[in-house]
Amino acid sequence: MRELFKERFLKNILAGILLLGLCCGEAVACKCVTRSLDEFVTDADAIYVATLEEARTVRDAAGSKWPFVEGRFSVSRTLKGAARARNLVLRTGLGGGDCGIPMTISHRYIIFKTTNVDEIHDCDGSREIYEPEEVIAAKVKAAMKKRPSKPSGK
Repeated sequence: MRELFKERFLKNILAGILLLGLCCGEAVACKCVTRSLDEFVTDADAIYVATLEEARTVRDAAGSKWPFVEGRFSVSRTLKGAARARNLVLRTGLGGGDCGIPMTISHRYIIFKTTNVDEIHDCDGSREIYEPEEVIAAKVKAAMKKRPSKPSGK
């Protein structure tokens, strides 16, 4: 009897581990289509170089949304689009499976922005930058020369 119980117990444990591996493996990773700088530049309505000034984690009191990070950026350069206010307030996921980008205060970012969308993530090309602004600006300008602008009304 004891051996039968032990055998069933081990089979159930093994089945549970396999089930977790099969059903949950995809849920923890951000998946973006690999895109080039040219595509990020074409798809963005505006591109900014900005420094993160403040960040905070926002949790929905009702529990209807996932928590996210909201950050206030100080724009130092507009690379595409009309000049805008000197500050942007944008949000991103916490990272992991939600494609959020790490937000570190006082670090510089390139932000690929779409009109009426106040969210940035790995899949839109927004990221922390380590190169001088001039290098980033030159790469974006070269990409803009190669590709046509995004059609209006899109």
